[in-house]
Amino acid sequence: MIRPQESHREAVYRPQAAKTLRQTLIRFIAQEFPRLGGPWVIELFVDKLLELVDTYRIEQGRLKPGQTVWQAVALDEQPRCRKPMTETRQVPVVITIANQQDTADLRNGVKWTKILQRALVRAANDAYAQGGVLACSDLGLLFSRSVNSISQSICQYEAETGEIVPRRGNIHDMGRTVSHKWIICRKAYLEGKLTPTIARETFHSPQAVDNYILGLARVYFATVKQGMTPQEAAFALQLSLYLVEEYVEMIEEFGLDEQQVYDRVGDRMVVQGNKSEPTMTKKPHQ
Repeated sequence: MIRPQESHREAVYRPQAAKTLRQTLIRFIAQEFPRLGGPWVIELFVDKLLELVDTYRIEQGRLKPGQTVWQAVALDEQPRCRKPMTETRQVPVVITIANQQDTADLRNGVKWTKILQRALVRAANDAYAQGGVLACSDLGLLFSRSVNSISQSICQYEAETGEIVPRRGNIHDMGRTVSHKWIICRKAYLEGKLTPTIARETFHSPQAVDNYILGLARVYFATVKQGMTPQEAAFALQLSLYLVEEYVEMIEEFGLDEQQVYDRVGDRMVVQGNKSEPTMTKKPHQ
C-alpha cells in the first residue's frame, strides 16, 4: 500500500507540535526509565502527572496583592493516628495575608493584635472555602508567629464571638481543641439550636455535634443523677478523665438542670451509626 505523500506544510510544521511539556516528559521517562512500560503506559502516566500538576498551578492572575498560595490538608481527608503528611492528601489554596482593610485599620489606630486576629480567622476561612484546612502551625509559618500565640488568639476570638474558626484540629477532631465543644454544647443546651444549624455554624458534621451533646448528657446522668465522681464516670462511660472533667465544668457553668438535659436530648439519644444508647427513656415528671 502506498502511503500518501505528506504536504510541504505538514513536513515543515509537524516538529513544532512536539515542542510541548508533555512530549518532553514522555521522552525523558522513555530514556531514563525504559522499564516503566510501553508508549501507551508512559503517555498515560504523563497525562496523569500533568493533571496533578495543573491542580497545584495557580494562575498569577488569580492572586491579588497581599495574597499567597499555600498547601492545605484536604477538607475531606480522613485523619488517622500517626498518619504522616507524606500520605495526606493536600490542596493548594489562596490565602489573603493582608488587604486594604488592614491598612486602613492601622492608619486608624487599631491594635496590631486585633488586626492579626482578624487575619488569622480570614486565612482559616479562606482555606476552608477552597476545600482545605489549616493547622495552627500553618498559620504560624504564614504570619511568623509561634503556634501558642496563634492558638491563644483564635481561642480568644472564639470565646468573644461564639464562632468557631475552621482549622484542622477541630474539623478533623485532632488534639485538644477544647473551645468547639463548649460552643457546640452552649448552642444546643442554652440557645436551643438544632443539630443541622449547629453543624453549619461550627463546621462540624451532624454526627460530631450529636456526639458532643450526647457526651454532656451522659456525664450529667453519671455525675449528677448517679452521684459518681469524675474518676468513676470516666471508667463507667469509657471516656478520658480530662473529657469528663470538661463536661462537668460545662454543666456547672451552664447551670443545667435535669429538665434542660432531657428536653434537648429527647427520649432516646442516638450515637453515630446505627447503635442507640438506652439511657434516659422517659422525661422526668415536672
